[in-house]
Amino acid sequence: MAIEVIRSGAPAGAEITGVDISAGVDEETFIDIRNALHEYGVVVLREQRISPEQQLGFCRRFGNFEPHAVPQYLVPGYQDLLCVSNILDDNDQPIGLIDAGRVWHTDGHFDERPNMYSMLYALEIPRDEQGRTLGSTWFLSTAAAYDSLPLELKRRLEGMRADNSLAAVYQAMKRIHAATKRAPLSAERQAKVVTHPVVRTHPATGRKCIYVSQAATLRIHGLSDEESRALIDELHAICVREEMIYRHRWEVGDLLLWDNCSTQHYAVGDYALPQRRLMHRTTIEGAVPV
Repeated sequence: MAIEVIRSGAPAGAEITGVDISAGVDEETFIDIRNALHEYGVVVLREQRISPEQQLGFCRRFGNFEPHAVPQYLVPGYQDLLCVSNILDDNDQPIGLIDAGRVWHTDGHFDERPNMYSMLYALEIPRDEQGRTLGSTWFLSTAAAYDSLPLELKRRLEGMRADNSLAAVYQAMKRIHAATKRAPLSAERQAKVVTHPVVRTHPATGRKCIYVSQAATLRIHGLSDEESRALIDELHAICVREEMIYRHRWEVGDLLLWDNCSTQHYAVGDYALPQRRLMHRTTIEGAVPV
């Protein structure tokens, strides 16, 4: 396949044209897609018309699937495909995860082996009365954010480690979105805390990436609670500067792939029923951060 990579203009984000996943992707093209993903952190393949089997088959080429943290929203018949949706079933219960990504985060930050890649396929997209798409997803490059740090701050962060948890993410979402209706965490998930480097090295590119978030990161080791929160907030502010953000406006048929080492993302919740959103997500496991 002859593909073209079109940069977004932000540090993260690119569109790849010339790919039809339903027709199959040869090895050379696949390597080009993976290299673009590593270079730009997030890439979109537009106008795809793929079945769940085709999505899973393509995504499996990036690695092993990671079990989802909220298995109650798996697509029926597919243990590796998560439904992300605000649609309700006949009992007025959501068929998918409604509030996925409503805080700045990176997928799997709260696991010993965080997710390496996530892939989201758009089946239905909400629109306003003028036909404009809603529910965009914002991305930032944690690699570019690290590169922008003053040398003194880079030296300060060397060797620092921080605790992270899914419970912290839930608490952050409740503070920001009081109406969140997620099922309670299990006792095991509630108690689980994992430690990761504050700055991690990308396993494929070798680039250094900021690896703390306001939502998932509880505390940075060796600092008081006040100092820890101040540093987390400082790093967050550096990451989310206007010039750092790529805003993806969804269209039906988009397959969006992102790298959870070198990016963070945020899902905008500016829509509600009867505006419908339906997506299928796959997730690829990663390695222990270093």
